[in-house]
Amino acid sequence: MIIQCLNNLFSSEVKYPENRQDSVSPDVIESKRNTVIVPEKFKADIEALEKYIGHSLETGLCIKVDLAELLTVIPRERKRADAYNTLRRFLKNEFDVELIINSRKGNENGRRD
Repeated sequence: MIIQCLNNLFSSEVKYPENRQDSVSPDVIESKRNTVIVPEKFKADIEALEKYIGHSLETGLCIKVDLAELLTVIPRERKRADAYNTLRRFLKNEFDVELIINSRKGNENGRRD
């Protein structure tokens, strides 16, 4: 047995086993799900946001929403775009999802220039 394996190893003729199903990888690469551990303070916000957009958060996603509409989906006591800054930073850093909030004043993300 060992001699046959060595002979096969050093011979120029390549022999493949008849059943090669196990050694062949699939042509399609399956996408991996995010494995981010979401802190308790963001769980309800992310669930509400996923329900609002209709699917789970994906890397590279950009969500543009008006402040008034976001306040109905994810309510805050302070009714300003900057009330969502920690959520925006978490989404960007952990999921690579950009949350763009348009306020009535026209200041994107509630920032003043």
